Amino acid sequence: MQKLPDEILDLANKRNELRRKKDFKRADEIRKQIESKGFTITDSSEGQKLELKSQTIKEPQNNKKDHALLAIFGSGEMSPTGRRVHEYLIQDLSPPVKIALLETPTGFEVNPHYWYDKLSEMLTVGLQNFKPIITRVPALRRDGPNNTNDPETLKPLLESDYVHTGAGSPTYAAKHLSNSLALKYLSDFVKNYGRISFASATAIAFGKYLLPVYEIYKAGEDLHWKEGLDFFQQWDLNLSIIPHWDNTEGGKEIDTSRCYMGKARFEKLLKLLPGPTTILGIDEQTACIFDLSKKEVSVMGNGTTTILKGSSKKIIQRNSKFSFSP
Repeated sequence: MQKLPDEILDLANKRNELRRKKDFKRADEIRKQIESKGFTITDSSEGQKLELKSQTIKEPQNNKKDHALLAIFGSGEMSPTGRRVHEYLIQDLSPPVKIALLETPTGFEVNPHYWYDKLSEMLTVGLQNFKPIITRVPALRRDGPNNTNDPETLKPLLESDYVHTGAGSPTYAAKHLSNSLALKYLSDFVKNYGRISFASATAIAFGKYLLPVYEIYKAGEDLHWKEGLDFFQQWDLNLSIIPHWDNTEGGKEIDTSRCYMGKARFEKLLKLLPGPTTILGIDEQTACIFDLSKKEVSVMGNGTTTILKGSSKKIIQRNSKFSFSP
């Protein structure tokens, strides 16, 4: 008998408790959540019965894809704009669409699952037409249980249709994903025409050079760069990613653009780069979507994308496309 996911069992127990309290309205809402994740639940004199909707769940090979898509969010992966990007990435796939959320970047936090719990809820509702089956991959560090080298923990990265990883710390993500099986699986996933998206910390960590945001902005370390995961080198691309490019959280008093560095400090950072690279600056509520087969990038969302290469600067407007080459 197939083991049911802990998430489904928890929902079923919560539903059962609500039914005992005769709160049938809320219990029915949880039933709908369970069904949206690809399961059925029925009641009998012996209690609740949970079953996988095997007749509707398709194996990954039924969702054949002929091109790979990779999205990088400047921010807003849980916003209405972000929902449209997620939907764009899977629009040609047949439901139910299997989605894996890799939690490594938040592994250092007290509650490392919090952000991905929220994202899971958003995707469940926002992509309900695709009947998403969402699996969180709790590979929180490179050692210990459920680590970034454990094939069983990481299996959803190869079996899903769409993978997302985002919030957390860039330096932590790079440390615990570097030379890991998880990183290899993500690379293999894209090569097999998977759909994938990076946001926030992960977007930074997967570039050639990594901006240590927390260390500089929060802890006051001197300006510097670290080695990133250089994920894009497999397409001969030398990219370093800066999300939150036009951030304004500091108001008029503090310049928090350029991922909280501010324009003046970022100009100094450019002079400290360890080697040549192309900076891809992505505005808030904006995403760059790479069609890796066509070697084409679409800018989707509310803002623009800035490309810095040496002394040249190019700004790509939203709803525009540009080609990339080595």
